[in-house]
Amino acid sequence: MKRAIPALALAFVLLPAVLEGASAVGTGVHLPLVARLIGAGPTLYISSVDVSNNTTTAAQVDFYLNGVNIGTSAPVSVTGSISTAGAPVAQGTGGTMRGRSNAHFDDFIDAIVGAGMLPASIKDDGFIGSTLFVFNGLNQKGQGAAAVRFYNALGGGTVGQALRGHELSTSEPQALVATFRDSRGKAGPQLYANLFINNMGVTPTGAGSAGSVTVHIQAYANSNGQPVGTPIDTPIGVGQTVGVSDVLASLKVPAGEDTVLVYVTVTGGTAAIAGVSAQVDVVTRDGTTTDMARADFSGS
Repeated sequence: MKRAIPALALAFVLLPAVLEGASAVGTGVHLPLVARLIGAGPTLYISSVDVSNNTTTAAQVDFYLNGVNIGTSAPVSVTGSISTAGAPVAQGTGGTMRGRSNAHFDDFIDAIVGAGMLPASIKDDGFIGSTLFVFNGLNQKGQGAAAVRFYNALGGGTVGQALRGHELSTSEPQALVATFRDSRGKAGPQLYANLFINNMGVTPTGAGSAGSVTVHIQAYANSNGQPVGTPIDTPIGVGQTVGVSDVLASLKVPAGEDTVLVYVTVTGGTAAIAGVSAQVDVVTRDGTTTDMARADFSGS
């Protein structure tokens, strides 16, 4: 089950596995979207990350950050561990993460830069990707946790939305669905939609190796349930996250349709996918994020 660039070892809840490179065997918790980027406005969006060892036992917690430098389009891959002090360090160094403890990063990408694992230039170039945390030696659901909060400055404070990390299993999807709405020009909040799709870098069952995938993105009109607009087909590399801004416009949905169901389906490749929908407020730039639902209507 390859995930990173280069290959790495990882594990899943109740499914230990050892691959090429350094070994990491334990509970896997996946964040499908971690970013530091300039959005519409222009608005700087930052990702804060929390990692928690919920057990009474200390554990080595490894992280696998994959994505792309937005400014240069260069792939980014960083492997490391969370130290006893709660800092990102080289994998296997810095001690273990104490039981019943949390490591908090106000700006996760800045923390990786501060640890010398990424160049400072990426803070201005921008980053979008995903992060997998592996809690070595733990094998039960809930023993390890991770969450990400996306936030931007507003009125002297911040506004933001959060996603809870997904515990990997032996039943991950290759098809997703979510509802997207564009309410600009209508009564009420003025919202438009963004979409993020992540190649999880693991196969649906956890067996074998996962590589790049091609996904098909198709909108269906809420008015009649029929396909609408122009679909998009796009490749996604291992661990990469692809964004589709202003979803209804990008899919060329006619102006008369303000609400659509968007299905994302793997049409080539063996990796599972995860997705996030974001409804963005035109005024505050606050984006309400929601995990996309699986659309293969199976698994757990």
